[in-house]
Amino acid sequence: MSHDDKNSMSFLEHLEELRWTIIWMLAAIAIGAVAAWYFSDDVLELISRDLMRILERAIGPGVYNLHVFEVAEAFTTRLKLSLLLGFLVTLPISIYKVWQFVSPGLFARERRVASNLVALSTVLFYCGVIFAYFVMIKLAVAFLFRMKPPSVVATVRLGSYVSFIIRFCITFGLVFQAPLVMAFVSKAGLVSAKTLKQVWRYSVVGILVLAAILTPPDVVSQLLMAGPMLALYWIGYFLAKGFEKKPETRG
Repeated sequence: MSHDDKNSMSFLEHLEELRWTIIWMLAAIAIGAVAAWYFSDDVLELISRDLMRILERAIGPGVYNLHVFEVAEAFTTRLKLSLLLGFLVTLPISIYKVWQFVSPGLFARERRVASNLVALSTVLFYCGVIFAYFVMIKLAVAFLFRMKPPSVVATVRLGSYVSFIIRFCITFGLVFQAPLVMAFVSKAGLVSAKTLKQVWRYSVVGILVLAAILTPPDVVSQLLMAGPMLALYWIGYFLAKGFEKKPETRG
């Protein structure tokens, strides 16, 4: 469908196309979740082993199994985990369906720019999820359990811990969209790339201080957190520089 054809569609036709786009996305996630259900036991086993290693390093040797406290908790937890995995696996399909809906309304140049940004956004989201699970969750769990009194026994609830993981993964997937937000803010003329470059030293100090507060007192952990954050800042700066709103020139 061309740009002109898209513009000539009626409002109801747009709604119908949007409805089918949403249906295709939900169907893809549902199929992915059903497939992920069969691997959810293995994933939960992996999560349990990772948790045991984290707590052994944080508070010492012990038995740190995940526990179920409600009748339906095991089922609902596997369901939530399967939905997350289904969403992550089928994310490119969902993005492709959204792109099919949006792209005909764009001009050729806009499609080229938007397609690159969509691809970058997808990659950044996956990087955020990976960073959340392999770095931030381990650092956060270790930090939080070090805060418990010695007399308190560490008992971790399955549903609560999986929900904790899901929140972290989705949150950092969105946090890693920061470079694109910086680019759009610059494009809108709200903040210039020059300003972002001028305050980079303050940003570095802020990121390092945050990393020092949230991570164990060792350089490796602090760099594991601060490194990606600094990389995101500079990616955002270069995107902002490329998309910066140019001042209008008088003819």
